[in-house]
Amino acid sequence: MKRVEFFFDFVSPYSYLAHTQLGRVCQATGAEPVLRPMLLGAVLNETGGRAATEISAKERYMRRDLGLWAESYGAPLRFPDPFPFRSLKTLRAALWLRERDLMAAFVNEAFPLYWAEGGSPKGTKEADEDGPIAEVARRIGEDPDDVLEGATQPAAKEALKSGTAEALERDIFGAPTFFVDGEMFWGNDRLPFVEAALARG
Repeated sequence: MKRVEFFFDFVSPYSYLAHTQLGRVCQATGAEPVLRPMLLGAVLNETGGRAATEISAKERYMRRDLGLWAESYGAPLRFPDPFPFRSLKTLRAALWLRERDLMAAFVNEAFPLYWAEGGSPKGTKEADEDGPIAEVARRIGEDPDDVLEGATQPAAKEALKSGTAEALERDIFGAPTFFVDGEMFWGNDRLPFVEAALARG
């Protein structure tokens, strides 16, 4: 089966938008999505990138651009406050659930909670993620305490470190980033090229 790797971070608005379309792209091309969580902040630090929030003109443009994309997709968008929010523990929770084959279910609920429903973390401390993670756990039928505990396990921490290191090794510098047969596509706006590459087989 054809595969498309999707490198993302929950704090990335363009990752959210791309995720709203990923299922359609995979269904249209018969491809399997491979979810690859990474810590975007670490990637930006290592590659010298700057977040849009560090450049006021870029942030203003980004917010308008996001609205246009959301309208184009018919996807709900409620910009989080505060932004950026902390996503480290959420990423670890997703990776811990991968061992139970529940990562996709977790991601499917976390993205809209954070980007469409106003449920993103309200601060930058670890505890600020606990409420949102617990809500996602409940939505997928898992015990919130188990998921929160799982996110603190060494295996979950190492999985995120490893995934982020692999992203850097593969020359990723932002999110979302896709790979089809080793070819890299960066950005939500590259989804048509991702779909074309999958259609070619």
